[in-house]
Amino acid sequence: MKFKIDGAARTHTGRVRSNNEDNFYLLGRYREDVEKGEDEAVCRAADRRFLAAVADGMGGEEQGERASLMAVKALKPCTFEEIKAEAVSAVDKANREICEEIEGRGGRRMGSTLVSLYMDEGKAVCCNVGDSRAYLLREGRLSQLSVDHNKAGRMVELGVLTPEQAARHPSRHELTQHLGIFADEMVIEPAMSQPVELADGDLFLLCSDGLTDMVSPKELKAVLSGRATSREMAEKLVELALAGGGRDNVTVIVLQIQEKKPVWQRLFGRTGSQEEESV
Repeated sequence: MKFKIDGAARTHTGRVRSNNEDNFYLLGRYREDVEKGEDEAVCRAADRRFLAAVADGMGGEEQGERASLMAVKALKPCTFEEIKAEAVSAVDKANREICEEIEGRGGRRMGSTLVSLYMDEGKAVCCNVGDSRAYLLREGRLSQLSVDHNKAGRMVELGVLTPEQAARHPSRHELTQHLGIFADEMVIEPAMSQPVELADGDLFLLCSDGLTDMVSPKELKAVLSGRATSREMAEKLVELALAGGGRDNVTVIVLQIQEKKPVWQRLFGRTGSQEEESV
């Protein structure tokens, strides 16, 4: 079974911050492509060797921007068999380059989160470091594919907090893992989801915490369940984050999955005989 992807990315500085430290990757395009006015952070592609990612930089002004850009530029599409090795390699590469940048700047700290979604051969795999998230909406159910690498997320894993309590807990901003950590401080262990078999109608969302801190899961689901293009959904989600206060940079990528059907089936529907369908 083959699939096509309707995708869109949107980013905004927010209402409080003076600069945007987020970045994204979508089919070879980065945040600066949107800022240059190309307005082409949209894509229509097959699910072969597809890659999308969001990074949330830390360090203030130029440092955070530089870190998030290094994070997304360390990524590259790959085959399904290569995903695990490539995802880990990209995290190691980005972390090493950010640490080298820290040393070159006299020890001034900088860092970034990273959430990426790889697709190939009708399957999708999420990899993340930090608290930027990936969701899957399927048949009306919104599921989080990524793992929150923060203290609140750890307390959820231990059963100390519920996800609802963690969403409001002050420790949700205290990251337990991120890019920009030296080897003698911690070994970074990216979270890797189980492969997801793609299905017609699936919808994926990648985002920075500038969205999830401002917009509830219920509101996310309502937007993603509507009849709209990926671009319209991405724009609506950013609008909701701004309406909720816009206290941080916000970046979203929306990916809608559609089964790639034969021309005759698109024109006439599934009206042929079983023999015709098997030809």
